[in-house]
Amino acid sequence: MKRLRYISLLLACLLAALPATAQIGSSTMTGRVTDATGAVVPGTSLTVVHLSTNFTFKSTANEDGLYRVLSLNPGMYRVSAEAQGFKKSVRDEVELRTGDTLAVDFVLQIGNVSESVEVTGAASLLETETSATGMLMSGTVLYDMPLYQRYINSTLNLVPGMTSQGYAYGGDLGSYHLAGQRSGSIGIFEDGVNGNDQQSGTATIKPLLNSVAEVKVLTTVPPAEYGHSAGGVISVVKKSGTNEIHGMASWYGRTRRMQHRLFYDKIKTSQPTPGRPNGVPVFFMMPDGNVGGPIVKNKTFFFIGYQRLHEKKVAQVDATTPTDLMKGGNFNFPGVAANALFDPASTRRDISGNWARDPFPGNIVPANRFDPVARNLIAINPWVSPNREGTYNSLGPNGNLLADEFANVFFDDWNLRLDHQFSTAFKIYGSLTENRFNGRGRPINIREDMGQFDASQGRNAPSHNRNISAGGTWILRPNIVNDARVGYYRRFSETSIPGFGDNWAQKLGIPNAGPELVPSFGGGSTNRYAADTIYGIYGASPNQTVNETLSFRNDLSVIKGTHAFKAGYDVLRFRLNSATFANPAQYSFAGVTAGLQSNGALAPNTGNTFAGFLTGYVSQAVFRSELTSWLPRSSVHSFYFQDDWKFSPTLTVNWGVRYSNESPFNTKYGLMSNFDPAARDEITGLAGAIVHPKSGLNRRDSNNFNPRLGLAWHPKEKFVLRGGFGFYTVDVKFPAGRGQYDEYVAIANQQAAPGDPTPIYRISQGTKPSAFVTRADGSAPFVGTNFGSRGAAQWDSALRNPYVMNWHGSVQYSLFRDYVIEASYQGSAGVGLIENWQTNTFPVDFASGNATLQGQVFAAAQNYRPYTHMGDVPLRSNFGHSTFHSGTIKLEKRLSRGFFFNTFYTFSKTIDSQDTDNSGSGVAPIQNRGLEKGRAGYDRSHRWLAVVNYELPFGKGKKWANSGGLKNVLIGGWEISWIQTAETGNPLNFSFANSPYNYYPGFAGSARPDIVGTPKVDMSKWENGGPDRFTLQNRPAVVDINAFAWPGGCGNVTTAVNPGNCNFKVGNAGRNIITGPGLLWSQVSAQKNVMVNERFSAQLRWDFQNALKTYNFTGPTTGVDFRNPRNFGKLGDDPRTASLGGQPLMNLTLMIRF
Repeated sequence: MKRLRYISLLLACLLAALPATAQIGSSTMTGRVTDATGAVVPGTSLTVVHLSTNFTFKSTANEDGLYRVLSLNPGMYRVSAEAQGFKKSVRDEVELRTGDTLAVDFVLQIGNVSESVEVTGAASLLETETSATGMLMSGTVLYDMPLYQRYINSTLNLVPGMTSQGYAYGGDLGSYHLAGQRSGSIGIFEDGVNGNDQQSGTATIKPLLNSVAEVKVLTTVPPAEYGHSAGGVISVVKKSGTNEIHGMASWYGRTRRMQHRLFYDKIKTSQPTPGRPNGVPVFFMMPDGNVGGPIVKNKTFFFIGYQRLHEKKVAQVDATTPTDLMKGGNFNFPGVAANALFDPASTRRDISGNWARDPFPGNIVPANRFDPVARNLIAINPWVSPNREGTYNSLGPNGNLLADEFANVFFDDWNLRLDHQFSTAFKIYGSLTENRFNGRGRPINIREDMGQFDASQGRNAPSHNRNISAGGTWILRPNIVNDARVGYYRRFSETSIPGFGDNWAQKLGIPNAGPELVPSFGGGSTNRYAADTIYGIYGASPNQTVNETLSFRNDLSVIKGTHAFKAGYDVLRFRLNSATFANPAQYSFAGVTAGLQSNGALAPNTGNTFAGFLTGYVSQAVFRSELTSWLPRSSVHSFYFQDDWKFSPTLTVNWGVRYSNESPFNTKYGLMSNFDPAARDEITGLAGAIVHPKSGLNRRDSNNFNPRLGLAWHPKEKFVLRGGFGFYTVDVKFPAGRGQYDEYVAIANQQAAPGDPTPIYRISQGTKPSAFVTRADGSAPFVGTNFGSRGAAQWDSALRNPYVMNWHGSVQYSLFRDYVIEASYQGSAGVGLIENWQTNTFPVDFASGNATLQGQVFAAAQNYRPYTHMGDVPLRSNFGHSTFHSGTIKLEKRLSRGFFFNTFYTFSKTIDSQDTDNSGSGVAPIQNRGLEKGRAGYDRSHRWLAVVNYELPFGKGKKWANSGGLKNVLIGGWEISWIQTAETGNPLNFSFANSPYNYYPGFAGSARPDIVGTPKVDMSKWENGGPDRFTLQNRPAVVDINAFAWPGGCGNVTTAVNPGNCNFKVGNAGRNIITGPGLLWSQVSAQKNVMVNERFSAQLRWDFQNALKTYNFTGPTTGVDFRNPRNFGKLGDDPRTASLGGQPLMNLTLMIRF
């Protein structure tokens, strides 16, 4: 019934819409009509017929001999030109592609109009009418390519000017960057309707590849009609039905024997393991199908598509789990110097004010000192037991569990499109896409029957996307066309937690904690394989989020003389509803077993959080309560005007301007917060307070005028010069992570005062948190006396929309028929990009030269913040800037004689200050943020790609063995495809840990080491992973740790030698300083096509990802740690099945077409 309701809504939109069609993604046909002498022939009648539907469009050549037909869907057309005194000229099978402005010129011959001349020859590959850069691919070609899991976003892998951060996954845009800009600024449009989420912008609708007509990607200088896409455009036009019923059905998938194990998987999938005597199951299946045809011939058409992904996926994981000795209290580890443990019960301060703790004898926590809660958890033993020795560092084991990351994944995707022609002047359409995802994760180092203890894996997180649009075209006069469109994009996601309401706090013996969820243990980390999370028990919250975008757009096109004017308006209305149903109580044991310096600061390289948990002594407890839902709202209104001016027969000028106006951030009922430095805090009376305004947080930015100019000049028949420059407004939309919501999640913090290392209580004796006091506006003030956990987000009242400038210049030359070569330069700059920087901090070199004051600051850093009654105060403002330059050489051959290829090489560089809108970290956050201007994390200097498709010249209708029968069955109908990618790696950023010296906390600045040598990635040391590639610490290092030192030139000692000269130093390493490992990847496809009869054909297809078995790896570990040097410089895991550069695997497809 729900599905019927959605279809009814679609039909209602279709009938209620203004005369409209999808304008973004539609195409234009233009040209000049002349006679044999070159004189123009005004008044010539042009008729353009879409061959599949017989939809007919008419135009008339104006006094300059120019004609233009607007709002055409991609496909094959027949174009005819008729004028009195001339023979009728007909051009058949003219292919029009998405977003094209295609030049189709006519030279009329003198004669009787009843006579006709058939004009042959394919349209030129040269782009003579437009100035934007990008790439266009038909959906059929993409479907035939070996693009695993058939994501439309994977088209970006084929585009010059694209760089990826890590190994891109086509299921979202998070790793993709076009022309050097942020991934969240890429706009995806399906049938002209925006399909991005309103926070990160990287979660998108997923069009079905079997239902896509064409995909067009624009990287620089899109025309003024394009907005909400400062980082590039992906325009998807879906297939429409035709006058004949056509369809297909396929089964696409693989079994275990067709998937090679990952490079670091020690055990073959077929090898028996405990509990799986027949090996681990691996199964992937992706059946799909579509059907389209007429409802009323020449009038009404439908197209329906469906696909389902069903995967039993498994990957071996080097996991970590506590050893029996640790669970018994013994924290001595073989081969390493373990962190010394100290007894939290002995914490004391002598009469001189010096703090001290006594060590645990033998580094063992006695069993009689275990807290009852720890005893209960150890008795339950939710962890999987180690199954191999692994290695050790100073905090415990590493990789002592070879585990299976096992899960079932289900995707169900639907497509529907309806088209109707009332007359040649009035056409409408309606479109629906649905994506449904479900698949429960399974725990890894937590037992499967104890999934409620695993926050990251043992939960269910389904999602559901829907994109609906309706509209069409009204041709008022041959030279005036109006288009309008309405759209609705909805994204629903939720997280459900097993064991909800089972009162695990009571079962474990924890008083005064809620019954809803397993409490969160540890020290604030989210590494489920570390002692800081008690090996995965760090809690999660059940929640639901609904994103909605409502859109309307109207475009008016007018042809006058040599000008093609277009003007339009669009509005996007963003709505987001987010609710969290419970929050786990958080108990931190960080630092309770660490040694103490005399000033109360923790001694470096001492203590163990898991040991602290065993003692039960809590350093901090935090209780949260959701008081309302987060309901942000905003809208963006835009206007544009553009003109495609045929300045001369050889020069086209594309110019225009777009204006955008976005509402300030607000919520439905005004329930939001902001930090105001001038307001008085009601708790402490100090300057700086969380306020709750009822109107927008920033002034409306009303100055977003975006001029755009492009030129296309073809002085010679085979030669085109193209270039352009444009401004593009970046939509601010909503902050990630439920920002500007402080005090609507009530917080009670139990913690000793800053500088006091005394634990607050044992967890089995925890005190009841103070009751929240709810104000009239629904918020509640912070409860507690240590304000380090009292965060307050600040939204700059002067925040404005960032903007991007991009530009390009290119030369295209037609070498000979079907070949074109292009040399191009692209550049861009992001100005006023949004970043989120810490402001409640002191300088990273604060009190330099005053050791006494530095020690006092170190012991109680909270007391030296500008706002001592606040914790982190990140300021969201226009801090960022980026620049991008690239040069590309590209060679393309159009499909002819069964052969097509496209290859390019790009050299580029991107520098920025941060990579995303929600970033804001650096070595000196309030002194010199410019120190972070460096290579972007997604920069890749060199990139080469080649795409080849070849229909082998054998069999019926081909050059050789041109016959039917058995010979054709055996050797005819073969086709092969190959995609080859080679690119250099992303840059690497270095940090350090476990230094014997003192440093200010992370909010003061990022911890980076000194550089004392010439660090580089040296793959000659790799040796194919060494004799034991299955254990991280035993792999050869590809970066030399000796190129680094502790900050301040303090060497690589593991025991403090000269603390007076080495404490509180700042490293000299910059951001993203060396290049990581590159990528080399092959994708191959071979298919056999068989014509069963005139209506039916079959295909057997074989795809091979990473056919040459060139394994790719995540960058080497970059944390400099001289106490645990075996962890440094080791290449990480290879990318998984669905990522660019993934493991070798094969898929088979059996398809029927009709």
